[in-house]
Amino acid sequence: MTHITNLDTVWNHLKSENVDHEVDIQPPKKYGWLSVFCNLLQPKSNLLPKELSDEKSVLIKLSKCPFNHEDPFHMQMISTLFNKLTGLNSPAALGSHWEIVGFQGVDPATDFRGVGILGLLQPLAVCLCVETLPFMSNVVSLSHSPSQGFPFMVLSLNVSNIVLKALKDGVLDRMIKEKETVLGVTTICYTAILFFIYDNWKKEKLTLSDCGSVFKRAETICKKELSRHISSFDNYIKDLTLNETPAVQLEQVQFDFIKDMSNSAAMTT
Repeated sequence: MTHITNLDTVWNHLKSENVDHEVDIQPPKKYGWLSVFCNLLQPKSNLLPKELSDEKSVLIKLSKCPFNHEDPFHMQMISTLFNKLTGLNSPAALGSHWEIVGFQGVDPATDFRGVGILGLLQPLAVCLCVETLPFMSNVVSLSHSPSQGFPFMVLSLNVSNIVLKALKDGVLDRMIKEKETVLGVTTICYTAILFFIYDNWKKEKLTLSDCGSVFKRAETICKKELSRHISSFDNYIKDLTLNETPAVQLEQVQFDFIKDMSNSAAMTT
């Protein structure tokens, strides 16, 4: 099976698909009459422009779109992800090989139920960038640690779920408006949260028993400290670029929203 080499190819295809699911964007929480009054005073300029609002809707719809073995593009996406993470080619649709990258069983489709194709799009987007692929390789390497191992894709899908909640709740809207890209901001958010978990997993010698607490910390960071952790990930990537050479020279992929992450450190979410 031919592997995908460009994120634009993936995004353009997914946007063009007719995803027939309701968009469930959570309304802001209200606490009595004061909150209602403040909402009435909220300037309309804070709303996302239509193009960005539509892009946000597409991503939320993708979270409701199940992975389908019969869809050739879905299989191309997951085969590309498998190849980027392992160096192995064209896995069969079902089999124990999926456990290598941290699916829970022989059928990866069962793990995507919570976040749909969004949970496949996010790690694939990071793997399609020559600058951030080494980071994903390091995370997968840690996931195979005899003492600190974890199922990578299960962890990744939990990160995607955190990002999805932030997207629905409007937590990312300010950054989206600043960057003028929803896909870019959600990918930045995904990588920053995944890096936080990876970094702390290593430093604090965490194990599977710590998953609950580290996910709660990640949710808090996504809501209150995202900019600082985006900056930390940006510095980590710069160090990787200086100190490590990828084993395989991949085609350079346009990923401007990752390169521009340091500029978002001044923002608050």
